[in-house]
Amino acid sequence: MTRDEKVALGRELAARLLERHGEDAIVAVGLHGPVVGAGEDDGAELGVAVVTADAKIQVPDRVLRHRGLVVDLAAIDQQAYLDEAAHVGPAWPLTADQYVRTLPLHDPGGFFERLREAHERGARETGDEVFRGAAGCDLAQALDQEAAARRAERAGDAVAALFAVREAAVLAALTLGLLYRMTWPDAAAALRAASTVTIPPGFADTFRLAIAPDSDVALAVAALGESLDALTELARRDAVPFEADDLDAFL
Repeated sequence: MTRDEKVALGRELAARLLERHGEDAIVAVGLHGPVVGAGEDDGAELGVAVVTADAKIQVPDRVLRHRGLVVDLAAIDQQAYLDEAAHVGPAWPLTADQYVRTLPLHDPGGFFERLREAHERGARETGDEVFRGAAGCDLAQALDQEAAARRAERAGDAVAALFAVREAAVLAALTLGLLYRMTWPDAAAALRAASTVTIPPGFADTFRLAIAPDSDVALAVAALGESLDALTELARRDAVPFEADDLDAFL
């Protein structure tokens, strides 16, 4: 399905939602994700945001295949969406894109512009310690996935090892995104960007080997470990809270 066909499908869905629920109930409907960009989005799902007037209006979330395309419809009330846009958490580098790049299908009140402003204001007003805290959460989980990759490799389970490498790589990219306030439309873009960073030193070269499709299991796991060593060194230098020697850190 071409981009134009996906947009046309989105418009038809928006029209049906408005007919079903009424314009007083539906504040805005928009598309987000790869379909909004200028690049290719072959095979990408269609992300549909349905913004309701308040939480009492029930528009069900749906993830279904339609004509070979996965359509991900997410409904949320307008105040909750604005609050969510201003929040900084571990997934911020990937969630941010939907707040700043939306193709409006129905937006008579300019909601998506307010959403973008709420996101940008939230990022400006959120302290560095919050970004570091979210980065620490991602890094701790990346290290856990690395350990899982090593266990799977030793057990001869190549599929599980490579899956854990991929999970750890995405989490490492999110860590960098939070530390340097970088955002991407999807995980693939995050991995490509992370493989080109110059900070921390020694990270990018080994990271590229870890995610390269032609790397064998042993190479991928070893390269992942080296890239995460560089990232943890940076995290310790910049006081990113990903480890604790004392249980009081949890209090």
